[in-house]
Amino acid sequence: MTFHPIESPHSAWHKGIIGRFGHLLFAQAVDGILSVLFLVLYLPRLGEVVYGEVMYAMAAGAIVMKVVQFGLYYPLVRDLGGAGKDQAPEILNRVNIIKAVLSTAAGVAVAGVAFFGGFSQQMGLVLFLIALGFALEGLADTFFADLRVRGRQDQEARIKIIGWFASYGYGLLTAALGMNPVVISLFKLVSGAVRIWFGVAACISYYSSRLWLPAQWRAVWTVFRAAWVFALIEILGIIYNKTNIFFLKSATGVEGVAFYSATWNILDPISTLASEQFLGWVIFPLLASLWWSNREQVRRLVRRNAQWLLVMAFPIMFFLYAEAGFLIGHIFPPEFKDAVWMQQYLVWTILLSFEGNLFFHVMMVAGAANMLLFFTFLATILNLVFNVVLVKPLGLAGGCLVIILTKLVMTVLTFVYCQVRFRFFNWYDFFFPIILAAVSFGIFVLSQPIITLHPAVTASLAFYFLILWKIGPRFLGRFPGKVAPAGEN
Repeated sequence: MTFHPIESPHSAWHKGIIGRFGHLLFAQAVDGILSVLFLVLYLPRLGEVVYGEVMYAMAAGAIVMKVVQFGLYYPLVRDLGGAGKDQAPEILNRVNIIKAVLSTAAGVAVAGVAFFGGFSQQMGLVLFLIALGFALEGLADTFFADLRVRGRQDQEARIKIIGWFASYGYGLLTAALGMNPVVISLFKLVSGAVRIWFGVAACISYYSSRLWLPAQWRAVWTVFRAAWVFALIEILGIIYNKTNIFFLKSATGVEGVAFYSATWNILDPISTLASEQFLGWVIFPLLASLWWSNREQVRRLVRRNAQWLLVMAFPIMFFLYAEAGFLIGHIFPPEFKDAVWMQQYLVWTILLSFEGNLFFHVMMVAGAANMLLFFTFLATILNLVFNVVLVKPLGLAGGCLVIILTKLVMTVLTFVYCQVRFRFFNWYDFFFPIILAAVSFGIFVLSQPIITLHPAVTASLAFYFLILWKIGPRFLGRFPGKVAPAGEN
């Protein structure tokens, strides 16, 4: 995390990390609740076709958003962090120029796919409108980056909350009124428009008329060139996370996409909360501050994070596996029954996301972006191979295996690189979490026939957390969130 130079890095870090993270985390919780209400609880009841179309468009829109962002966040924050108030508007302008060009190109591409892809007119419009909404959200991220540098995550959180209430409120209202899916699909455009409006207003109020300055085109090109490695990593990452949806549509229709999306919308927010927000907002900046000053503390921090992420992933995976039937059955209509066994496959993505994203951030801190790009490219190629080989013959099961194997490839590659180069781990570091999980699962298997499912799940989790609380710190050390930078308590 980078802060405005009017504060020293040390004081800003000490004063702001918990509060600023808390604002954004609260906003994310609001998004999670509202998205569950609309995308998980209500929208599937409009039918598999409508739900599948929207989920297909959401997957495509996520790719569009990554294209628009183009890895520009990293150089943008770096430049804003070292700039004065009089220089910031020009920095924001040149990034927005790049994003506007990329948004236009992405919009043309999506329109081409909608027109030439053999879609119905309805699905083509749904695809284009939702993708356009994602593009606007990508543009708004420029203003959010400025707010973060100025330490105004509270303002960013408020804008996002307003946008989510407006977006999902619009979606729920139009769906409840029985409007056409094309009208309903405007919900993402509402979110993007609200973010743009309030983001621009926040910057104008701070920079006044200086927000609108002519860009220096050579500087625009310099920023674009600096961002391309990060952009490719992010774009390839979102591609290999979403391609199985496109192959599933060809093999199983939009109904298959709906069933897959039903469980994915339960699992993915959990992975995102830990792998992107905890690691990206807390651990990544902490690693960055320690990397060149205290490499031994970095080693301890990485090792503890890997152990505790494993410890936290196991009970989450177990609960979602064991209670898949209960969760899917109570959230979705009866025709979504295939999502039950799919969730039991896909729980492995939680563990792989937790660990893989830790090593991803370590490589970013270590200056290994080019190697990380190579790993991401290799994983994307293998992902396409997995899709071709597995989805058509295996259908929904193949779609699940594709994402599991792809994440496994990335986790193994990044782990091996970090271990070979930095020697973070000893051979026995993961024994305790694995043995504890195995014993707890054994208790579940043995007790379920006797005391039935829900009591067996409760007993297994109670045993797991009791042992973890009593003796876990002896093997794992303190939870890594309590580790402070050198020189701080």
